[in-house]
Amino acid sequence: MDKIWLQGGPFLEVSFLLELEAGKKEAARSLIRELSALSTAISFADEDIDELIAAFVEGYPSDEENPKSPRIHSLLLRIKVDVAGLRKAILQVEQLSTNALLANFWFYGSQFDDPAHNQRGIKTENLEGFERLLIELYASFNFKAGGISIEQDISDLFNCEATSPSEHYRFENLSPEAFLLNSAGFYSLLWNEGYGKLSKAPSLSKRTGRSGVLLSSSASYSEF
Repeated sequence: MDKIWLQGGPFLEVSFLLELEAGKKEAARSLIRELSALSTAISFADEDIDELIAAFVEGYPSDEENPKSPRIHSLLLRIKVDVAGLRKAILQVEQLSTNALLANFWFYGSQFDDPAHNQRGIKTENLEGFERLLIELYASFNFKAGGISIEQDISDLFNCEATSPSEHYRFENLSPEAFLLNSAGFYSLLWNEGYGKLSKAPSLSKRTGRSGVLLSSSASYSEF
């Protein structure tokens, strides 16, 4: 991983939760394949993706001194995404439990440009572009839940103190109630009502198709 691919912070995170139904190798390959087919241009900078996927499948012990400790399966890929301008990002793919997979895009999230590292800042008016990306990801993956926030991802909606991987993060454990209860700090959230109806959708919500409900905050970017 190129350590200077993203510098500084904070990071704007666009993340979503998938059910892990196939093996880890096929799940990673399928994710990359579908991302490459989006209308939003996403290009992959790593040339050794096959080796990185193999390392993701193998994983590594969560405790280096205990080889029998739970294994962490995490994949980091350098990408560029054309969202409110061409931006460098890191795609994180992480197994949260035996049946839940997190996909998370990290973007340089400062409001100020960083010319020294070729990093665009994010303004309030740019957030619509990231929200369109979230909606497009939902249209492609039909995920259970997705969101946009600063320095947190969709796994925070589980409101679980356990460190992943853990069966506390099983796919079915994220309920509509938990989705709404733990939504603070997210600029946008998207819930798939195929996994349960939202009982009290806020007024700033809209339907996106495929049973999706998008919740948006009226706050400006500087408030996060």
